[in-house]
Amino acid sequence: MITINILKLMILVYIEKYKKVTDVAKELNMKQPSVSFHMKSLEEEMGTVLFESKRGRMVLTEAGKALYPYALKITGLAAEAKKVVRDYAILDKGTLHIGADSTIGTYLLPELISIFSNKYPGTRLQMTIKPTHMIHQMLQNQDIDIAFCQSSLPRQGIFDGFQHEHLWEDDLVVIFGPTHPFSKLQQLSPQLIAKQFFIQHAEGSCIKEFILAWSNVNVIHLWERIQMDSPEAVKLAVSHNDHISFFPRKGIQAELAQGTLMCLPIPEQTNSTLSSYMAYPPDSSQSSLRSEFVAFIKEHMKANL
Repeated sequence: MITINILKLMILVYIEKYKKVTDVAKELNMKQPSVSFHMKSLEEEMGTVLFESKRGRMVLTEAGKALYPYALKITGLAAEAKKVVRDYAILDKGTLHIGADSTIGTYLLPELISIFSNKYPGTRLQMTIKPTHMIHQMLQNQDIDIAFCQSSLPRQGIFDGFQHEHLWEDDLVVIFGPTHPFSKLQQLSPQLIAKQFFIQHAEGSCIKEFILAWSNVNVIHLWERIQMDSPEAVKLAVSHNDHISFFPRKGIQAELAQGTLMCLPIPEQTNSTLSSYMAYPPDSSQSSLRSEFVAFIKEHMKANL
């Protein structure tokens, strides 16, 4: 039975990199005879010659080159495993990159991130807020550790290849100011909405996708005079003039309580539900910080259902 330790494989990897036993010994903080001993031991265990000297350089034989990619992978996993275990021992450190679309990033995550940061003050949390489709792309490109997105449609494979959790649901509603003519109505129609100045959401946002689909189904053309990529700007613009827009109900709770905004259901719409998801890579070697944050979010969602 072959039992190869990590150090011997690491020496093989460094021989391929440095081509000199002295440089490998320096890198590993070992004496040169010790490195040579482990090289010989590895060859004996594998039953073949793995190293040869050529013109003053130590290089891998064909057998050594065949072993090299496996050695590289094994030593890499060993280093990663060591980091994960060390981080679990000292969780209060590290950086977590979070990506969220506008609604979740503006109204739902800031408080949760603040609570988590207070629990682990040595950590650094970075949040990027972008339209939904950009957050999807950032997750695919591994530019972020965790993505938070909303969708008005079934998941449709957007998180294929990633772990994902369904977190909560929200409803889209028509929002308008307290002096708008809609404030005197109890229900709306698509035709009434088509006659109003409409504030559109950012390109690539799930809310805009819903609005476009809804207007197409109802065969109307919205009077889009303004487009904004900030949900706060949309609310302020609606509350201060005669424009209307569609907006998630969870994002207007304070304004409804204060009377600065009003809302009504979206007409001719059987389902105006927005589903919120958390997604992240499925690799088993994920950082302890990400694991802890994912568990924290899931526990918070469970407690607030």
